[in-house]
Amino acid sequence: MDNLAQHIQNPHLIASEDVAKLEGLSQEFPYYQTAQLLITKGLLNTDSIRYNRQLKKAAAYALDRKQLFKLIILNKVEQPVIANISEKIEATLTIGQPLAFDKEEEHSFSEWLALSKVKKIDRTPKPNTKQLIDNFIDKKISISKPKKTTFFKPMDVAKDSLIENESLVTPTLAKVYLEQGHYDKAISAYTKLSLKYPEKNSLFANQIKLINKLKEK
Repeated sequence: MDNLAQHIQNPHLIASEDVAKLEGLSQEFPYYQTAQLLITKGLLNTDSIRYNRQLKKAAAYALDRKQLFKLIILNKVEQPVIANISEKIEATLTIGQPLAFDKEEEHSFSEWLALSKVKKIDRTPKPNTKQLIDNFIDKKISISKPKKTTFFKPMDVAKDSLIENESLVTPTLAKVYLEQGHYDKAISAYTKLSLKYPEKNSLFANQIKLINKLKEK
């Protein structure tokens, strides 16, 4: 892929047509984590409904999940607020839309990892796979293996409910709980948010009302 280096240097410019090419690359070299990370960023750039699923896949492939977190918050563009309330509760709650993490929301990202039960991919090469990867790197571009850094421990985080600490509660964290079907936790988070941001009390109260309706379905 001729413009791979350009995508690595400017991941925020990856478009939908680039995603298709990167997916072809990932099929040819399934253990090539850079392709998985760039696909994830491309889907986020294009506001794709496939983003959340790809994010989970990239987290499994990532050698360094902190680098994945930095990538998805890089040059993040705020999504427009939906003005009209949809008839469907799921649409109103924007379930399925990309989870937009801010740079201060490592805890929310960690909780998402824990709730999604994302496990590292077994990188034991299949027959001939290692040689294919080596040939690709030699011919295309050399990417150094990132140093292992201490990052999130999802299992530890899962043991301690983050919503007990109001300073860690964010709209994204509430959305994480909602996306994973933890409705009671989402309600608790939105309740704390209404106290944290009283000017948005009516908005969060409406979210709680909709979630309660969703629980009854």
